[in-house]
Amino acid sequence: MGAETSSTHMIFFIVAMIIAAGVAGVIYTNVNAIVNASHASSNTLSQQLRTDITIINDPVNIPQSSNVYTFYVLNTGKSTLTTELVIVLINGVYFPEDDIQKSIIGGGNTTTWRPEDVLKIDITYPGMPTGDNSINLIAENGVYDSFEFTI
Repeated sequence: MGAETSSTHMIFFIVAMIIAAGVAGVIYTNVNAIVNASHASSNTLSQQLRTDITIINDPVNIPQSSNVYTFYVLNTGKSTLTTELVIVLINGVYFPEDDIQKSIIGGGNTTTWRPEDVLKIDITYPGMPTGDNSINLIAENGVYDSFEFTI
């Protein structure tokens, strides 16, 4: 009887250790995933806090020529942005890259938008409604500026 009892206890002990190791592995995996997600989230938030853009046009005098409207945007943040990733919405309508020309005032690299640089955006919009309009410019990490203007 003594050997049977100790064998049974040993089997239960081994099974308990296997289950405990499995539970510890699952907990470790979940905690590691949470830590990685938190790290990625904090990096994104840090980038967003260093990013700011400001549309600097006169709201009643938007430069235009042959259905091309020009907007000037100042990088007022501390991070360098990519001009190719700027999204343009006018009155809630997305404008594809084919209808937009982007350049940095003062020349230089047209894809690197450094702090204090002004980005000139020429938008071809033949059907721009007269009256009050709005433009939203969205930077690569979700930071945006809205601007109300009159045509």
